[in-house]
Amino acid sequence: MNVSGINSIGRNNFTDGKEAVQSAALNKESNEFLNLVERLKSKSETSVSNVSSSQINSTSRHAGDYTKGFSGAFTSELDKNARPQGAAANQSNVHGKLRTIDKTSALYEQSLELENYFVKNMLSAMRKTVTKNNLFGQKDDYAQNMYEDMLYDNYAEELTKNAKFGLADQIYLSLSV
Repeated sequence: MNVSGINSIGRNNFTDGKEAVQSAALNKESNEFLNLVERLKSKSETSVSNVSSSQINSTSRHAGDYTKGFSGAFTSELDKNARPQGAAANQSNVHGKLRTIDKTSALYEQSLELENYFVKNMLSAMRKTVTKNNLFGQKDDYAQNMYEDMLYDNYAEELTKNAKFGLADQIYLSLSV
């Protein structure tokens, strides 16, 4: 057998060997993955969660929220017995008993979140009525719309905290009966 025949046979074997090594590595990785999935399944079925109660987020805020939220917005002692404002002031004096609001409570924070949702919807409806023209006559781009949405979310939050619409007060009074 001549040298050129050995080289061609060696190359063919090398190419086939390379594919075999790649195939073996792929099989090994897929078997390791399947074993990992099986271990995780059996572990989740047999054990209780490994997350301690201090690691669980007790607030209603999500990890990616960029707004401040309403947690800790009211901390004064006077906020524990506050009088309702806005339209809720009429509802607070039912049957001769003057009702107060604990603005430091979790229920009031959730009431503010609901009011904030309504204010966001109001601002978004108002924003749709404004016609926009760019300097060059182009349509708005995705990034501009995204940051404008974030701006209006912050507007809604500040309006909810400071405008004293009274919707959160009404919600609180209705739910704290």
